[in-house]
Amino acid sequence: MGDVITRGYACTRDGQLHYRRTGKADAMPIVFLHQTASSGAMFELVMRQMLPTYAAIAFDTPGFGNSFVPHGDISLVYLAERLIEALDDLGVGQFDLCGHHTGGCIALEIAHLIPARVNSFTLIGPVIASAAERDSYRGTFTAPFAFQPDGSHLQIAWDYLSTIGAAQTPALHQREMIDHLLGMETMPKAFSAVWDQDSEARLRAISAPILLMCSQDDVLWRIFHHAVAVRPDAEVAIVQGMDFQPDNDPDGVATALMSFIEKGREIRS
Repeated sequence: MGDVITRGYACTRDGQLHYRRTGKADAMPIVFLHQTASSGAMFELVMRQMLPTYAAIAFDTPGFGNSFVPHGDISLVYLAERLIEALDDLGVGQFDLCGHHTGGCIALEIAHLIPARVNSFTLIGPVIASAAERDSYRGTFTAPFAFQPDGSHLQIAWDYLSTIGAAQTPALHQREMIDHLLGMETMPKAFSAVWDQDSEARLRAISAPILLMCSQDDVLWRIFHHAVAVRPDAEVAIVQGMDFQPDNDPDGVATALMSFIEKGREIRS
């Protein structure tokens, strides 16, 4: 596998999950989970920054990228269980876990289900909100970019992505446009599942070392203080890049993540 990013599919009960992978197959990987409605592609630059020292796996979560599309309503537990099945299929035992936005919410459920396998835990743009705040967010982004025969939904998606940082480079904007269109069916279901989660309780229960990361122009910056207050023992890193920190500030994200993971591994050794 070496220093290149390879791709493949892992099997789960309901379908296959697409992934990107770097490093040696027998090394303990960092598992990356993306935001809605992106894909594992959002971590490629960070994965390259972390080579050759670290192995990594970036999944397309169910309903996004090139992974299978779940039908009917979904929950974060459902998504976490499918990802655990994918990890089992790949023969992954222990791993470092890093989730971005919705991916962080799924990561909280994974850590709840299999805590002994999570070596360290990182949230980028943590969604830790009070019940009232979750209700205020509930009406945001839960409606799909409904298909319109005249193509007007394409402009809506393009403009929406501009507001959250995808327009910083044309290539990123186009990639995210494609990913969001691929994830149109699952996007509102994933957002609804996020606002149904008691993420504060899940974060309190994490037993692994924690890194909380955000940027001041992230849409979730206004609630970042909640996560820090819930886990004052966590390390905190402030990076750049709006809602696409791994793309727009890969140096900052990779440096913070490598420093955090390395300290943990030194303590355990």
